[in-house]
Amino acid sequence: MEDIFSAVADILKKGEDLALIRIVSDKGSTPRSAGAMMVISRSRQIIGTIGGGMVDATAIKKGMEVFENTCSAVSLIDMSAKEAAGADMICGGMLEFLCEYIPSNNHTIHVFDSIRAIQKECRKHILCTEFNKDGECLKALRRFLLKDGDTNQEFSISPDLHSRLWDTGKALAGSALVVINGRKYCIDVLENNDSLFIFGAGHVAKEVAALAINVGFRAVVLDDREEFANEKRFPAPAEIIVLDSFNDCFENFAIDENSYVVIVTRGHMHDKNVLEQALRTSAGYIGMIGSKKKRNAIYKTLLSRGFTDEDLKRVQSPIGLPIDTDTPEEIAVSIVGQLIHSRSKKK
Repeated sequence: MEDIFSAVADILKKGEDLALIRIVSDKGSTPRSAGAMMVISRSRQIIGTIGGGMVDATAIKKGMEVFENTCSAVSLIDMSAKEAAGADMICGGMLEFLCEYIPSNNHTIHVFDSIRAIQKECRKHILCTEFNKDGECLKALRRFLLKDGDTNQEFSISPDLHSRLWDTGKALAGSALVVINGRKYCIDVLENNDSLFIFGAGHVAKEVAALAINVGFRAVVLDDREEFANEKRFPAPAEIIVLDSFNDCFENFAIDENSYVVIVTRGHMHDKNVLEQALRTSAGYIGMIGSKKKRNAIYKTLLSRGFTDEDLKRVQSPIGLPIDTDTPEEIAVSIVGQLIHSRSKKK
């Protein structure tokens, strides 16, 4: 979502208006869920997708219409209907999307620039767009950003409205249209990419970092070997940290339930050292590479040091989905697949 909003900011800065399309509700089986977005600029540049095929085609048609009437609108796509069957889109669900007209002006540029600026903050933010409804036409009155305990905006809002918008947003993982005090608001939940800490910078780590970044994780690679942990092997946006050793390697990081830990160091002792430290954090995912024999030997040592069977149940080991992998690239697919599954369950 942050990449879409960055694209919006770039287009607006060029002086172009655009249509921002996002799914605001979904029911049943749909190709994408609430929060999926795409952007159409007046020059017909298209970024993102809300489902491909008939869904995107319908959204693009609606996007072209907003440039004619500057009127935002909500559309329903029923994928159980006959028309959907004819387009090979028999998913069986329904989705609503908001096609919002966004003009290029100082206010919209300021709002979307602000979104780009907060991307590195480890806090949830909510973009709220207030609409006035005239028949089927929605006209945006104002946009503002909320964060817990604060409002970053040019307009003042009441504490009650702030609280109700924030509480509504906390229950969402994407976008939604809500009505509060007779006003319609589009709420977009902005969350930073989940942090993935990869301990070890070998061949598997290299492939895991690249693939994880492509599916929306922030990848931090940590190793005590500069010849492995470097920008040539792990180009930006991967972050690289060269450690003095794996001792106290979690010391300078805020690891929480939104953090993912992958342990793929170069040896049994380093893996045990990192795993012991990881279990003392509240990381939402911990995975360690290796055979069951190696895992059991490490677990036996940790149990003797006071860890419990419940502690060890937090660990995915052998790491990755059981898809009979062999090469570093295949192993990375199995690991990142498991990361995606863990992230989806959490949401």
